[in-house]
Amino acid sequence: MPDSLLGSVSEFDSSKAILWRWLNEHIHIKLNLNDAELRSYKERSFVSGWEIEIEDDGKRLRLHVLIDGQYPYSPIRIAYKSEDGYLKWPHIEPQGLLCLPSRPVPLVGVEEAIHRAIVDSLDLLRSCQNQEFIKRELRREFISYWQRSANKSSPPVRSLLNIENRSSRMIAVWRGQEFTLVGETREQLEKWLSNRWGTKIFTIVAGGYGFLDHPPTPSYPDEPATLFDLLNEHCSGVMKVIERLPVSEPLVIILGAEAEGGVGLIGARIGVPKLDGFRKGKVNHPLAVKLALWKMRCKMSRLEILRCDASWVHGRGKNPHLKVLLGAHVLVLGCGSLGSQVASRLAQAGVGSLTLVDPDKLTAANVGRHALGGDSIGELKAKALEQVLRRRFPHIENVLGASCTWQELYERSPATFTEASLIVACLGEWSADGQLDEWHANAQLKVPIVYGWLDERGSAAHALYLTNGRAFLSCVTGPDGRLRYPETLWSGEVLLEAEPACGTLFQPYGAVEVAFAEALVSKLSLEVLAGYTLSPTHRVYACSTAQLLESGGEWSEHHIKHRPPGFDGAFEYERPVVECGVCRTCIAHFKL
Repeated sequence: MPDSLLGSVSEFDSSKAILWRWLNEHIHIKLNLNDAELRSYKERSFVSGWEIEIEDDGKRLRLHVLIDGQYPYSPIRIAYKSEDGYLKWPHIEPQGLLCLPSRPVPLVGVEEAIHRAIVDSLDLLRSCQNQEFIKRELRREFISYWQRSANKSSPPVRSLLNIENRSSRMIAVWRGQEFTLVGETREQLEKWLSNRWGTKIFTIVAGGYGFLDHPPTPSYPDEPATLFDLLNEHCSGVMKVIERLPVSEPLVIILGAEAEGGVGLIGARIGVPKLDGFRKGKVNHPLAVKLALWKMRCKMSRLEILRCDASWVHGRGKNPHLKVLLGAHVLVLGCGSLGSQVASRLAQAGVGSLTLVDPDKLTAANVGRHALGGDSIGELKAKALEQVLRRRFPHIENVLGASCTWQELYERSPATFTEASLIVACLGEWSADGQLDEWHANAQLKVPIVYGWLDERGSAAHALYLTNGRAFLSCVTGPDGRLRYPETLWSGEVLLEAEPACGTLFQPYGAVEVAFAEALVSKLSLEVLAGYTLSPTHRVYACSTAQLLESGGEWSEHHIKHRPPGFDGAFEYERPVVECGVCRTCIAHFKL
């Protein structure tokens, strides 16, 4: 390749030229790969490549050096072509592509990148001559290798199984066209499916679960006989479960095993045998007969398992607070621009039960800063949000939308309030917030409350955490609901904007301002549920000085005391909250 290409305006061309020259100078290119050879890497989109040969420990290794159209912002790939190591050696993909350590791209130069790739390739291929290395690595990432060998014509399996339970047992199985769903019980699957689609009638059958004493390595079972041999030798008790399963339904078996990274799941499916010569009406054949039918008259396919249980969805099994969150019941009062986003975030974080309270319908003007979209215009916010969260998180324990005021819900179901783990109030109206504060004080309950709201023009966001009897909302606000110590000052009395309709006033802030408030309220709520925040506190997110001035406001003296000297950017701060002893709620409470 001529050096003139090094002056090309194309980063790809110049980097490709440097790579070509390095290979020629240090290794020698045997041939350039043609289009047909590049297309043989079916799952990749390589546009250039070369075949090279390297002698290592007296053995000649044939390698392909490959780049795609994103190069040099994508890594150089190396494929091993001397032997077929796929599913025999670890870290080898189809067509011999090597899975090499991730290197920074394009922070290193082309010469250094190809040198590292060649060195890493030789290190891997040398290691693959060691049987202990092969066994250890294949077990460590056994899920990947099993899934690569899975039957692509069989729908993948979504699992709700509790991987902490290692006992062999019967499980529930639902088979759909796009995927198969497995779980612990019929009720669990019915709830997940009804959350997802809203229907109630599903055909659910039994399957089997077992736990292997160690992860399997290739060659994997490819017929019922070899699968049963594996289970008899390495999966205690599962054959007794299989004995109870009928031959009239496809046999789905899910297997767990523990590797370095934790417990993984693999699976297999055995079809329904032809019952020629057997009594078709008989369900409970002896195990020996079942095994004979499955072995002689059925095909087996390996299945890809996708974990969809709460532990995996909310932290890939590494969330230390998930058990507490799953058992929590949060009551969200107000499902407007802020409350709807907070409710969505709490569901996304793993809160198991949510009650959503709002009497209003969604209007088109709400959509720009609401968790619901245009397809929900005209629907009741609480009910529509309930359905959206059920579909997004079908494993959730419970979501209930109550299309009423919080006062009406309390009259109908006081236990919803008194037994909640946390109340999040995003009501946005002092009349509702003030009455809630008074109820919270008079009821003398231990249910904590997090209040959330935004200041004028979205200039500041607030998250206020209170526990009964230690401080009250009225300790922070005056009798009119305004903050005793505001963050901002505004000229004029009316800061609300009006629509060309009667009684429709609103604060003109957008989705970004809501996002800051949502993060503030959601984070504080999750900390309360996890037990991190125990004392009443008030957190404030303040916008930049430039944004406030553009909106027509200015910082108050109180805010300036908290703002870092000389800093005009957005920031967050926190201050403790104590009972003031002079507000109406304090006076009434202390008299009790």
